[in-house]
Amino acid sequence: MKRFILGLLVVFSMVACHQVKRPEKPKNLIPENTMANIILDMSLFSASRGVDKNALDKNNISLQTLIYDKYNVDSLQLAESNEYYSYSIDEYEAIYTKVNDSLTILKEKYTAEEAEAEVRKRKQDSINKKPVNALKPDQIEEIRGLILDVLRFP
Repeated sequence: MKRFILGLLVVFSMVACHQVKRPEKPKNLIPENTMANIILDMSLFSASRGVDKNALDKNNISLQTLIYDKYNVDSLQLAESNEYYSYSIDEYEAIYTKVNDSLTILKEKYTAEEAEAEVRKRKQDSINKKPVNALKPDQIEEIRGLILDVLRFP
């Protein structure tokens, strides 16, 4: 009897999952490139929250407001577009590939800039360094005279 009930549950769950249909294309669907840019900005914002959450909170900066204002979208449009794209794995993967490529390019750019800044800083530090006990020109002449006197002394 237990096997029968278990089998019946499995059949019902398979039938229930089978009726998943693709959502209709929204009238105000966000284009793929714009969707990739939105997801990229969301990723960057999320990373910035990990770096300095207090600064963002202190300045009343919120992800939703930034995204909605920058891309001129609303929450319903974003949700419907995300649902539509997430149903098609190929389209969603293409969007996330663009996001990943953009993140890789940004990482390389800022890594190179950071390395250049470090080189400039080291160069400036070496310029700013002064010899600890630098001698003045008249002191050098005095020492030279003393050395010559010692060399002449038998």
